[in-house]
Amino acid sequence: MLELQVPLLAAKALLLLLLFAFVYAVVRRGVGDLRSIPEDESFQPGAAGRKEGQAPKRGVSELMVEESEVLAPGTEFPIGNGTTTIGRSSASDIVLKSDDYVSGRHARLTRHGGLLYVEDLGSTNGTFVNGRKTVGATPLRDGDRVRVGSTTFRYLE
Repeated sequence: MLELQVPLLAAKALLLLLLFAFVYAVVRRGVGDLRSIPEDESFQPGAAGRKEGQAPKRGVSELMVEESEVLAPGTEFPIGNGTTTIGRSSASDIVLKSDDYVSGRHARLTRHGGLLYVEDLGSTNGTFVNGRKTVGATPLRDGDRVRVGSTTFRYLE
């Protein structure tokens, strides 16, 4: 009888350890998602006024190159309602071919409910919004800066 209790006790301890590891992973992911949202800024859809250096509203969202080693500053990429991909691959919608810091499939822009979200696709160097590394789908606001590799875009609504 004692021979059976020891393996059962070990199995219970292992199961409890796995349960704690799962809960820890879920909580850590949730906290990481919350940290990616700036606390000092509030989101206001359709907010009036633009930051200095931004183009006037034209009814079309776009990414405009601010700094880049591979694209000319001022280059504009219209963002439609579908999915827009950024990467070194020629299959990407925005191709950063000779940027050594960009993955083949680096980031994806997706529109949901009128908001545009940027999501890193598991790239080696990450995707940044206003200097903060993105975790999960991160909403973009008018004037936000998105950095992919050596290229910095400004999001314009």
